[in-house]
Amino acid sequence: MVQFNFTERTIKAKVVYYGPAQSGKTTNLEQIHRLTDPAANNRLISLNTAQDRTLFFDLLPFSLGAVSGYDFKIQLYTVPGQVQYNATRRVVLAGADAVVFVADARRSLAKENQAAFENMKVNLLANRLVPEKVPLVFQYNKQDLPEVMSVAELSKTINPWGRPALGAVAAQGQGVIECFVAVVQDMLAAIAVKYNLKEKGLDPASVPSVVQEAFAEVLKNAAAAAPAAQSSPAPRAAKVVVSQQTDSLHAAPPQTGSENGLVSEELLHRSLRSNVELAESLSGLVREMNLGLGAILSQAELLMVHREDARDKRQAAILAIQQEATRLKKVVAELGDPSAASARGTGDPVGSSRPVASTPTMTSSPSIPSPARAAAPPPVPRAAAPPVPPPSATNGSLHELLQDVLGGAQDALDAQDLSVDLRVPMTTRLPSCPPLALRQALVGTVEGLVTVALRGTQLSLRCERKPVLLKGRDGEVKRDFLMLALAHTGNLSPEDQQRVVQGTDPGPLGQATRLFREMGGFVRFAPLPGGALETRVFLPVA
Repeated sequence: MVQFNFTERTIKAKVVYYGPAQSGKTTNLEQIHRLTDPAANNRLISLNTAQDRTLFFDLLPFSLGAVSGYDFKIQLYTVPGQVQYNATRRVVLAGADAVVFVADARRSLAKENQAAFENMKVNLLANRLVPEKVPLVFQYNKQDLPEVMSVAELSKTINPWGRPALGAVAAQGQGVIECFVAVVQDMLAAIAVKYNLKEKGLDPASVPSVVQEAFAEVLKNAAAAAPAAQSSPAPRAAKVVVSQQTDSLHAAPPQTGSENGLVSEELLHRSLRSNVELAESLSGLVREMNLGLGAILSQAELLMVHREDARDKRQAAILAIQQEATRLKKVVAELGDPSAASARGTGDPVGSSRPVASTPTMTSSPSIPSPARAAAPPPVPRAAAPPVPPPSATNGSLHELLQDVLGGAQDALDAQDLSVDLRVPMTTRLPSCPPLALRQALVGTVEGLVTVALRGTQLSLRCERKPVLLKGRDGEVKRDFLMLALAHTGNLSPEDQQRVVQGTDPGPLGQATRLFREMGGFVRFAPLPGGALETRVFLPVA
């Protein structure tokens, strides 16, 4: 069942890959993991039998990123195809928001496909899900093998409702991402309609274009990787496998009876919950380790750059390394400790102990602590290193520019006890604006928001590419903009917002708006649930 958090603007949904045994369900997840997460920041969790066939499920936490202002997260599951594991399939299918039915296109497997499809309908009904209404996409896999059925033949036998159907060769990565994009589009559109998300900024009509845009780079990489996959086998996805060897000669005989069936069902639920917690814990641990090690490496680079006479800066870098190492040690120590999670007031098994106040907290790398708060550890001898030029706004990414801007606003953020959540991807390119003017405008925007934000709250920065319909002399013209959205809580009345938008406000926000206009951009405001506000800066892109 889809889960909403309107305060954090997140949507979590569940997609289940269903189908007969060995049809390619797990292969789909492995290929999605390989193409969407080449750095293996997440792990594919698998619980297998001794024969390396999925017994329970493969779970892959996957984030689609910001979709119309919402951080849309997906958990992908597969079910065991073997006939004897029907109870497991029913439990895994519970709460599914969409289903991908993976069929084996070989003619000899037609009966197995039909049996699995009928089994899926029964298990959907058992979970109070209407098969005709659940977002469903068919994948006709193994198209590279001989004696395969045509798409029309397969659809006639297992696709009575005329749902989207795509051919695929999952082992080579062909059709995998396209099928996943199709099911995400259907699922997200259904969620937007069912929960009336249009009023909250997610228009069902815009879902296909939004999802296609979000997956554009992934689809491009998948197309480029397909020829290489044909000549060489795809690398195994980074995953955690839990296997259990069973000696069939000495295995206890299965117990029967209605009471035992109920107990088994409950045990399955508990097992799945435990494995979900394991996957989330592992994902959180990997995330925290990546963030922490990135922070330590960046501080180590600063130590190499700062001269001997810059003692305060060197001491601040050393202190930051010590603090980050201590934090990571604590994260590992608290892994799996429920009391630690409850003490943090969160259900995250690996809740971050990264400070959320006094310094801007950025999801990619934390900011440098202010030298004024640093202790005074002994200086460390500096190895010889070539001089590195200071950060420049004339090149690099938008993420780097924002880090530079936020670093300059450190004192103002500290004075208001504000933290910063920077969700701009590190690979986001700068918009087609004069770099120095862009930096000046962003500085003014941050300064203006700091003055109106409530003390002790958080600023959140994200970005997305957004098409805008502009009206001109020649009619309506559609142009692409890079929307930088800054969410904050504070006092900015509708009258103040209007003055800022018109560029008549004398404060930093008004001055920044005038600069954005000169660069071909504009500023708008959008209310958020809970009384917060999102300042949206639209910047032209080439």
